[in-house]
Amino acid sequence: MLKRLIIIVTILLMSQALWAQNKSQKTEDPRYILHPETGKLSMVVRIWGEVQQPGVTLVPSDADLISLLSYVGGPTGRAKLNKIRIIRFNVQPGDERVVYANIEAFIETGDDTYMPTIYPNDTIIVSGTIWKVVNEFMPYISTAITLLQFYYYVVLSRQVS
Repeated sequence: MLKRLIIIVTILLMSQALWAQNKSQKTEDPRYILHPETGKLSMVVRIWGEVQQPGVTLVPSDADLISLLSYVGGPTGRAKLNKIRIIRFNVQPGDERVVYANIEAFIETGDDTYMPTIYPNDTIIVSGTIWKVVNEFMPYISTAITLLQFYYYVVLSRQVS
């Protein structure tokens, strides 16, 4: 009889502990995780475009946009910092899906209103300036000019002879 009572009490205590553990896991926000190396509460964000190390990165849950850019090595020299696009993955009713940040204005004024909060699973896109586009197409433009010059010299040499 005593053995049965001990077994029943043990089962009840174990089931209560398991139930409490499952309940606490259900109330945790799955968008935040513990960083495997530091043990701090962290979040995953994606950063694309004109940064030193684009991709998916794990950052502290309280990271702001400046910190996030620092974690990925900072912006490149061709980064357009006055209109950084942030696409929200977990949009709450009434919130915007796409928000913009102006880091240039923040650096000049120190005004936090230019820096939106970063949330888990956000995608941050740092676009390039017009000089990036010109720089990418410069080899093609140079080749086209060389071909036009060659064509002009061929036509000019035919007119002379």
